[in-house]
Amino acid sequence: MTFFFHYLTRKNRFSKRRKSLKSAAAQNSSSSSGHDDEQQQLAAYRYSTIIDLPSHILIDILSRLPLKSIFISRCVCKTWHILISDPLFATLHFDRNSVSNPELYLRTDFSTCISRTLHWVDLESFPGYNHAQCQWAKINAQFYLPKRYPKPNPKACTSNGNSNRGNRRAGREYDVVNSCNGFLCLRKPFHRNPCIICNPITGEYVTIPKPAAEDDKKTLRTVISGFGYSFRSKQYKVLRLVFDDFLNRTAEIYSLGGAAWRKVGNAPWSPIAGLFPTYLNGVIHWVCDDIEDDQSCSDCIVGFDFEDERFCVVPAPPHFAKKPKTRDNLYDMNLGVLGGCLSICDVTYFAPPDIWVMKDYGVQESWIKQLSVDNGYFGICRPIKYLDDGSLLLFCKRRALVLYNPVEKNTRYLLIHEDQSMIFEAITHVPSFLSLKDVGGDNLTVQNINSRSDQFEPEESETLFLIEMRKAGELLY
Repeated sequence: MTFFFHYLTRKNRFSKRRKSLKSAAAQNSSSSSGHDDEQQQLAAYRYSTIIDLPSHILIDILSRLPLKSIFISRCVCKTWHILISDPLFATLHFDRNSVSNPELYLRTDFSTCISRTLHWVDLESFPGYNHAQCQWAKINAQFYLPKRYPKPNPKACTSNGNSNRGNRRAGREYDVVNSCNGFLCLRKPFHRNPCIICNPITGEYVTIPKPAAEDDKKTLRTVISGFGYSFRSKQYKVLRLVFDDFLNRTAEIYSLGGAAWRKVGNAPWSPIAGLFPTYLNGVIHWVCDDIEDDQSCSDCIVGFDFEDERFCVVPAPPHFAKKPKTRDNLYDMNLGVLGGCLSICDVTYFAPPDIWVMKDYGVQESWIKQLSVDNGYFGICRPIKYLDDGSLLLFCKRRALVLYNPVEKNTRYLLIHEDQSMIFEAITHVPSFLSLKDVGGDNLTVQNINSRSDQFEPEESETLFLIEMRKAGELLY
């Protein structure tokens, strides 16, 4: 806010000065030499305030601001609001926001439903977040996902005539598949079919057409999805893997803006459905448990290349060859992106998690153990990002954040809500102002999330607080 205070103060001061110069120029118009002097002085103050700069320079400056400052800038004046809505601004802002620095969003996972409200956790803007005396922080910023049922359906009742609103699945909003280039792919909660692409920052979303072979009555089938980008064709693509049984594994692709799904062969492996996929370098990654080698975890990471539309095996850390391929071992692995590199968090129960990163993508020998979080035990966790002070932010036990400083070897524990029965979903996402209208062509019908007209559950609009705990044990029970 200090920047904008100085800007408005200087704008007012120079505006008065320009008026006085114009007045002086009018009074001395009889003297040609005096008139020339005044014109030169006016020209000198032509770009005396930031708002007088050419549009392309202003866009360049605004695109370098942090996300929170950009939202404030949109409210400064109509000119800035228009500039921030310009496609050039969206492109520059996206190019400067590296995949190595995603933001963390939380949404509540209640016993009856999953919220469509995303709570943006901007830790570095919290006063005193890196000081021991900070005991709590308030999460204010909220964004919204499309509502699954925009209007209540009075006929949505159970067989005995009672409302099914209390049923968990009936009130469940869309699940998040993964994030790619500022967009989120959402899926249906029942059969996990991908159905929505949205930008929570702009509020835009599009509906993905149903596959021709989709049959919602086939409850035994498993559907696994992924969302990514092809750099060569400059197309966003949605992948759908359908497993009717062990012998029938179909892979289908939908290109954003296209007319229909198309088959791209059979899926050679079955990724673990309960783990989130990770997108990086044009490839969507999963942990898989049915590779031919059933003895070790050396080839447990599989991917789909959106460029060539083919499946691939991504080499795991070399020591995984000695790690037995058990279901517990596989479910204790969390794929992610740290510092722009593919990462894996290897958690052996009741032991500190090891963070591995692949420095040179695709090269097995480039895996290095970046750190071990060796200060206290806090259960299954997921690394999110490195903060400016070098601390690693982790999401743990679905209800807490952990800040671990690898240099000082100290750990801070932040409970997301004082009610420890509440659990949350963590979404890592690089925010962008890219418009779906600009990336999908004319064949897309872009809609906007009208949050004002939607009715929210009381808990959806609840403000979240981060509450510091004294020790890890308070997070476990």
